[in-house]
Amino acid sequence: MNKVRKSTYFMAHLKDKPGALLKVMRDLKARNISLLGLWGFGTGKGKADLFVVAKNPARLRKYWKASRMLAEEGTGFFITGTDRTGALLEDLKALANARINIHAIDAIAAGGRFDSFVWVEASKVKKAAKALKAK
Repeated sequence: MNKVRKSTYFMAHLKDKPGALLKVMRDLKARNISLLGLWGFGTGKGKADLFVVAKNPARLRKYWKASRMLAEEGTGFFITGTDRTGALLEDLKALANARINIHAIDAIAAGGRFDSFVWVEASKVKKAAKALKAK
């Protein structure tokens, strides 16, 4: 059985240029802000969006608000479990049965474990939490 927990994600806009992510990561390290997840995407016209899930969301929120980096904050679902064929099927089925559309998903497996982060529409977070039995 997978472990599912509601998690706060944060998004910042960056310049899409060499070293932009490095600077952010150095700043987070200097403030001892550890992450559970990190995703970045170029959005065109020299811009990029960075999404992070922090181990201590309040700490990241405070820093990014003060530095005006915080562009968006929301709730998603962090799913972890044993790496196996079809590991996400039951969670995906629960969302489908609850008629909840997945806005975005990321997953990676290493060392016999997998981690996934699932985004749903903000208006569907409570319903998704119930369907996924998230803590």
